[in-house]
Amino acid sequence: MSQIKPLFLLLMVLPLLSFSQVEMKWNKEVPTKILWQEVTSLGNLIVSSREELIGIDTETGAISWGKRAFGNLDRAAFEELPNSPFFSVTTSNSLHLIDQFSGDEVFNSKNAGLQKVANYHLLFNSDAILVSGTDYNGEPLMVSVKMSDASLSWSMNEKFGRIVAANELDNQELLIVTLFNNYKLNADTGEVIWKKANSKEAVQIDKMGKFGALLKQAAETVSIDMDIQLQYYQPEGSDVFYLGSQKERQGGMTSSNSPINYSNNYNAYNINDGSLIWTKELEVNGALSQIYFLDKGMLVLPDDGNRTKINLFDYKTSEGLWGKKGRGIAIKGGVYDYLDSGEGILLVSRTANKDFLNYLDPTVGAITFEKPVKVDGTVVGIVPLANSILYITTEEMNILDHHTGTLMWKKSIRTSPRLTAEHQDKIYAFDYSSGLIKVVDKADGQVSDFSQVELQFDGKESPSNLEILEDGIFIHSDQNVAKFNFDGSLVYQEYYAAPKEAGWKRALLYASSIRAAYIGATSYYVAGAMAAAENDVRQKDEVSGEIVSQIGNAYGELGNAASSYAGTAFRKANARLKATKQARDFMFIMSKQEKDIVLLKVSKTTGKVAGEINLGKDREPLYAVDDITGQVYYQTGDVLLTSYMAR
Repeated sequence: MSQIKPLFLLLMVLPLLSFSQVEMKWNKEVPTKILWQEVTSLGNLIVSSREELIGIDTETGAISWGKRAFGNLDRAAFEELPNSPFFSVTTSNSLHLIDQFSGDEVFNSKNAGLQKVANYHLLFNSDAILVSGTDYNGEPLMVSVKMSDASLSWSMNEKFGRIVAANELDNQELLIVTLFNNYKLNADTGEVIWKKANSKEAVQIDKMGKFGALLKQAAETVSIDMDIQLQYYQPEGSDVFYLGSQKERQGGMTSSNSPINYSNNYNAYNINDGSLIWTKELEVNGALSQIYFLDKGMLVLPDDGNRTKINLFDYKTSEGLWGKKGRGIAIKGGVYDYLDSGEGILLVSRTANKDFLNYLDPTVGAITFEKPVKVDGTVVGIVPLANSILYITTEEMNILDHHTGTLMWKKSIRTSPRLTAEHQDKIYAFDYSSGLIKVVDKADGQVSDFSQVELQFDGKESPSNLEILEDGIFIHSDQNVAKFNFDGSLVYQEYYAAPKEAGWKRALLYASSIRAAYIGATSYYVAGAMAAAENDVRQKDEVSGEIVSQIGNAYGELGNAASSYAGTAFRKANARLKATKQARDFMFIMSKQEKDIVLLKVSKTTGKVAGEINLGKDREPLYAVDDITGQVYYQTGDVLLTSYMAR
């Protein structure tokens, strides 16, 4: 019996070990009561307390920086700025931009002499923040502030009006587009190189003198809260740039139930002197959508619902080159995406309730399909294969033979972007219809069943993510996990019940979607994975959704920028991007244990709990998760913050 006892004790202890507390990394006090905390998309921990806004060193828990001016800050006054290392703080009388790494203030509207900020633009190549608004006398003011030290580079009282776009050009020059004028400035000095009215109508208003000035002022006032749709285009190597704008098109009889009609209008400008190239503005029916520059002209792909016409317009004259009398080619639905396959252009369009695929031969200006291919859901990813095109929508996946306009599979795989993954020239996708994982051979497009048993999750959940591991395929929802071997056999399936309070999961949802967005940045259908992650978060938090939508190749654009802040953000984003490429053997699941709420570390190898963080009975816990590093930050007291590290 003495030989059996140690074995018996070991068996009793093992279950306890599997539910052990996740390793505590640090436990620190802050000077005053914690109000809220946030992990940024770049992995920095920001904490708001009664007396100051604090940046926390995530490795040690020490306070890296503090801003006493922003004590007792409401969460709504804090906003992480997409595509940058900055966040903004809005107070009752000023706007501040802060570097999330150092806590340095890179812009202060009061110090810059601005009583009211209309808009601002981050210009990383010029190491500048361009801000426009009004000074304390109510006069228009534009300032350029250096990011590196927050010093004022230049200011001017030019009546720019509302700035709708600011673009960095070569040779330290800026192109600024306003409602009525375009400007080319020296980025270092603010010197106006040229100023030109950006339309014939603007020229006429300028000729009206004081009355024209009143019209401009009225238009500026009306447009303050309007979301102006304006796009800037400049083909690579060209000395011409284009501005496309969207306007409401007035019809005849209208009612409150009538759909709003739009036109998209284009002008072409010489970038050297700002002069208009076309004698009149190009107007195309439909909402502003896609533009593609071909050798012979500018291909305009608008969104005008069932009335859409696409056309190629001559670069010099803006004359339409396709269709009867140059009026364009009719297409089913409004275009919202396209793919240049080399031989032609795949067009993705939609009507009020259906989406379609068409194929354009740009050499002759003709649609090659006899009839458009109808698809279910919104197309979010397109993958060129050897002799065909794989597409994925929010609801299905199939392969299109773009030579014949037919689909390879009679029955589409009912799936979503986050339920597909590429591995060794194959694409694995969970099919909602059958409950099976399908496998697609990219070489020949053949599809077959991969898994052997129908997968059904508990708690009325459906699978939401699929991931390729070294030893199999991991698939999960919020509360369910399952794993398949590469021979298609089921290894395990587990379910962990969710807490009743939905608010518990917000921080975890945001963190997992940030991770998914980074992973999506390197996937073969970037837009699809990103769109799925973004949509998940937007349903809970619009601002957070905007941040998720900007992750990916956005930070890659900062790699060669002049600003040191851009370099810091680029390096940190790249490090986090690399971290997501490394397989991780666990996931976080929020669950309940008797009357307590627990954040579980669930092993992807076994599907079992490998550790937990007990969040107690607190109905509104203050916790934040970095799902890339596996670090969890939990407020364990009024002034006490504890970090756990799941490895």
